[in-house]
Amino acid sequence: MKLHVFPPSPNSRKLLVVNSLLGLDLPQTIVDLQAGDQFKEELLALNPNAKVPVLEEDDGRSLWESNAIINRLCTDHDTSLWPRSNARYDIMRWQFWEGCHWTPACSKFISRHFFGREDIDMEAAAEDFHKFAKVLDGHLQGRDWLVGDQMTTADVSVGAILCYREPCQYPVQGYSNINRWIAQIEALEAWQIANPAPQAAE
Repeated sequence: MKLHVFPPSPNSRKLLVVNSLLGLDLPQTIVDLQAGDQFKEELLALNPNAKVPVLEEDDGRSLWESNAIINRLCTDHDTSLWPRSNARYDIMRWQFWEGCHWTPACSKFISRHFFGREDIDMEAAAEDFHKFAKVLDGHLQGRDWLVGDQMTTADVSVGAILCYREPCQYPVQGYSNINRWIAQIEALEAWQIANPAPQAAE
């Protein structure tokens, strides 16, 4: 198997973290989104959406969508990241929530601070962020992890976008459960060896 990633991307970070947690050391092809590599023929053959990350299987098949990929990486292993139980449905619940609500809410701050999108209504963005941060913070009350008593791919999925919370100024102050939870994820060696986030533009 091979990973096609753009390391600064939170979605690619999910793969890099799980790759490390599982000790897979899969080969990686860097797809430079800033240079337009995602529009090259070889990438489009793997993902017609012109996006990364992509998992290229040994038989030539490809799998795209980051949460599907990290669950796939875990499937061949006996790991608490993707337990062989009905907990998988709870994990997927949080992964769908991340893709539909959490990442879109956080991405508005990335668009503003990294890409200079002056058209972003930051007051509305903050309101949207708080709506979903309250859900996450409330769920983490009295819990170390999102699902069960061990880290799962749900934590990787929901936590990935928070790598930009400081440079992009997410309003996370006051969400003590979120801050406690992400701190323990960031303390993991697998998280730390993933490529560091770039600095925000002035």
